[in-house]
Amino acid sequence: MKIMVIDDERPALYLLTEMLQSLRPDAEIVAFEDVDDYLAYDKKQDFDVAFLDIEVGRVTGIWLAEEVKKHALHCNIIFVTSYSQYALEAYHVRPSGYLLKPFTEEDIEQELKNLRTPVEEETERVDQLTVITFGNFMVYNKKREAIHFSRTYSKEILAYLIDRCGMPVTTRDIAEDIFEDHEFGKNRSKMISKLLGYLTQDLADAGFPEVIVHQNRQIQIDRNKVHCDLYDALDGNEMVRKHYHGEYMLDYSWAETGYAASLLENMGVN
Repeated sequence: MKIMVIDDERPALYLLTEMLQSLRPDAEIVAFEDVDDYLAYDKKQDFDVAFLDIEVGRVTGIWLAEEVKKHALHCNIIFVTSYSQYALEAYHVRPSGYLLKPFTEEDIEQELKNLRTPVEEETERVDQLTVITFGNFMVYNKKREAIHFSRTYSKEILAYLIDRCGMPVTTRDIAEDIFEDHEFGKNRSKMISKLLGYLTQDLADAGFPEVIVHQNRQIQIDRNKVHCDLYDALDGNEMVRKHYHGEYMLDYSWAETGYAASLLENMGVN
């Protein structure tokens, strides 16, 4: 677990850092006294938890939380403040917790035990592609960096395969659902085959050569090689379900009526 602490009051910063080191001795804890120090930090995507003062110099903790989410979408935000009046405004950035000063180790432990997005040990997911479907569709490599796709449609095809939850599809299925091409022909088939080739190569370059399975002219995702919020929710993970607020793969219109959307609705995940 990697934890960030930022507070422009040095005594409060030291106190919280010491408590966290006592409670989570195996965690990597990075403390910032100044917002500029955080903005200059080059591994922002690595943070699992961020304890943010609600007023940090010239900026608010609300603004800072939004900045953190740009780089580490899954990061659990815990506001630390003496002011309870910010609670309603803070809610809009979907925080994991709201900790009032003065706090105790027991207060911090409660926040760490009830994280909005559970933190898994890195060894459990080292060989898995990380995929976020709640909200915008995001794909991360082993360093939790966003993967670059050489073709926009290749990324969309991956989203479609994720949505199918490991069920096999054909190039005709892709043509009809993504491209709305109901007169499937040779040129369209050839184009989709090329896009699948780009997708397979992009994933291989990122260290995931076996995520896409090709067999008997069918294509599918190997779910065992993907760590995905959608799959966790469908498998009954209550903490992940709480992170879903009706927004699913907002990038793609077909996802509104996709295979997984109906599963989420039928299971009452909202």
